[in-house]
Amino acid sequence: MNYLDVLLLIDGMIVITFVALQQAKGGLGEALTGANTELFKNQKERGVELFLSRGTLITVVLFIVLALLRKYA
Repeated sequence: MNYLDVLLLIDGMIVITFVALQQAKGGLGEALTGANTELFKNQKERGVELFLSRGTLITVVLFIVLALLRKYA
């Protein structure tokens, strides 16, 4: 196991944690049945939701970059 494997493993655990902590935003079933009436309203993320959303995006991008580096390095 080299250093890229360790970084990939740690980043993967952080991604899983961020995703697990996020709240569900409504599924496709609600959108198709019309159960979610606020589907198209402008809802901004704030506070912890914003932190988790941005953290997830950053760690996923880092995960992809590390995976590509591992494959082609």
